Amino acid sequence: MKRKRLLTSVGSIGLILVLAALLIVAGPAPASAKQIELRFSVQHGPKAGKYVHGHKPWAEAVEKATKGRVKVVIYPSNSLAKARENYDATIDGIVDIGWIAIPHYKGRFPLTEAFSIIPGSGIKDPIIASQIIWSLYKKFPEIRAEFKDVKVLTMHAFAPRSIGAKRRVRTVEDVKGMKIRAAGGEAQMLEAAGASPVFMVPGDMYLNFQKGVIDAVTMGWEGHGAFGMIEIARYYTVFPAFPGPMFVLFMNKNKWNKLPADIQEAIMSVSGDAGSRLYAEGDFKTSQIVIDQICKKGGEIITLTPEESARWEGFARPMQDKLIAALEKKGLPARAFFNEILRMAKEYKD
Repeated sequence: MKRKRLLTSVGSIGLILVLAALLIVAGPAPASAKQIELRFSVQHGPKAGKYVHGHKPWAEAVEKATKGRVKVVIYPSNSLAKARENYDATIDGIVDIGWIAIPHYKGRFPLTEAFSIIPGSGIKDPIIASQIIWSLYKKFPEIRAEFKDVKVLTMHAFAPRSIGAKRRVRTVEDVKGMKIRAAGGEAQMLEAAGASPVFMVPGDMYLNFQKGVIDAVTMGWEGHGAFGMIEIARYYTVFPAFPGPMFVLFMNKNKWNKLPADIQEAIMSVSGDAGSRLYAEGDFKTSQIVIDQICKKGGEIITLTPEESARWEGFARPMQDKLIAALEKKGLPARAFFNEILRMAKEYKD
């Protein structure tokens, strides 16, 4: 009986010694990795289409791709940085992730901006527009050089544009004398047609439109819905000749470089091509929702006749040559850039 208890004790001691040895070799159990929190600054409110179908799904996709190791905290409605300050705020580290509309940064990204200011590309779909702009970013080093101070995560774009007004716009003559909120190439086309284009950030449009300071606004469908234009305008004229705006999603470079390689890879798996399409499909959904809302409110969607479309394209051609020549004087491959836009637009259309 004593011998049996002794053997049991010796066996227990041996097991303890073996476990102790294994713990020494393996080291202490690793502490759970601390969640990385990234501040994402956007100009849209939580109910806006771009927020609901773009920013929020992308942030959630990042969290899922990183298996919860990264949490993206969205700061809506310019609460962390204003629309025109978001880029520099991200460079300075006030913001970890930023999103900007290129038309708000006139002249700062000249070749990239050409996508939004050279009229007449005829792109009618946000998915095609986004595929084209992201392809251009990958193809042209001159575009990548314009964003050397940040880590670009993706780009996307919108099409088509439309004029929201209190009266019908069917012909070139209809815009004469109208004060219309516009930007880029569309502003130049409207001016050529006899309108008075006015640049105005989206947040300033509602009251100015309501009070009659401006007579109409040019925006994408998402913009008309997000900034309350559908509460004021009754008529919406679609203008494929107007260039659509394009947008950039980016991150503070130092913050990006400090992320582990596997986290970077996970973030890019839902950014790049995937992120561009996510935002584009979100814009497409939002467009359908806004168009339905306009129709329910008794609004009217106006499509130009082929003859009127050709007249607007006629305004575009001399502007194309002028803008391209000005950019090429700066040493930028604007002609090759625009030709590639037209080539891809035709390819996707076909």
